[in-house]
Amino acid sequence: MQVERHRDITVRYQDLQGKTHALRASELRNLSELLQHEIDHLDGILCIDRVTDLRTVCTKEEFEKRYRAASPYATSRSQ
Repeated sequence: MQVERHRDITVRYQDLQGKTHALRASELRNLSELLQHEIDHLDGILCIDRVTDLRTVCTKEEFEKRYRAASPYATSRSQ
């Protein structure tokens, strides 16, 4: 399914000692998308809650057929 994500984000967090840090993430290596996805999980939000177009909801196999060339998540045919 397709969801909207910001391309550039800043994540603020505390380490185990309580020190505050900020991490800038961009679409380089899809880090901003990954962090937003994982933070959503921590907040109890699933990707289905963020679907922008219900027509994009499909099985993994259908996703691969539709979006293989453009997706950083598509697996190779040999897998």
